[in-house]
Amino acid sequence: MNNPIHLSDRCLVRVAGDDARDFLQNVITNDMKHAGVGRLVYSCLLMPQGFVLHDFFIGQDDAGYFLDCETARVDDLLRRFAIFKLRAKVSFTRKAGNVYADSRGIADPRLATLPPRLYATETIEAEPVAAYHDICIRKTIPCGSLAITERDTMADVNLDLLNAVAWDKGCFIGQEVAARMYNLSKAKRRIVTINSATPMAAGAKVVADGKDMGEVRQLSSDGLFALAQLKVAVLAENPPILQTGEGQPLALSVPDYLP
Repeated sequence: MNNPIHLSDRCLVRVAGDDARDFLQNVITNDMKHAGVGRLVYSCLLMPQGFVLHDFFIGQDDAGYFLDCETARVDDLLRRFAIFKLRAKVSFTRKAGNVYADSRGIADPRLATLPPRLYATETIEAEPVAAYHDICIRKTIPCGSLAITERDTMADVNLDLLNAVAWDKGCFIGQEVAARMYNLSKAKRRIVTINSATPMAAGAKVVADGKDMGEVRQLSSDGLFALAQLKVAVLAENPPILQTGEGQPLALSVPDYLP
């Protein structure tokens, strides 16, 4: 990646107060000890049943902690945090600034080959966010609600393999279900990258031998590549021939990080 990319679908939230660190530590899936100046933590907020509500980054600057989260869903994220706040001395306010994918930024903790994330108050000439989504699709990295729904567990969308959870940190919301699936290797579906010679449609079914294998989730800008959530049976040593429900042949790409 040579040019910065403006991640215009992201916004920043300041997390302040005496209990800011402890509050986050108690509810998120990752460990706050990894968050620091120049070091990001990638994490989730889960339902008690283990389903993914939100994914986000946590960083720290001279003024304290901040969240890098999805703009379209930030109000819901803050509403969810407020439910668990109780008497904790913590506040959440929108923070001025823009998010970029840029080589001058902080390393993305999900995958070493992803572009670093840069936080800037000034506006930088940059490519549109679709260019970043295309990079993520090629690397099989889900981009928020474009690929993740509230009926997915972390394993369903590979977040358990993308440094979104610290299994040794102690309790967090939804921990029991998430840990059971992880320890028993019970993931039934995974996110993979597929591509087609002709544009695909989000939500299209993926089939093999007439059997439903999953669905197309997040599309590339040209529609030829996509993230799809498929049954783990597709990832066998001799995978079946995949097609869309309309009969389009599909090629499958399994990321190196997926066991």
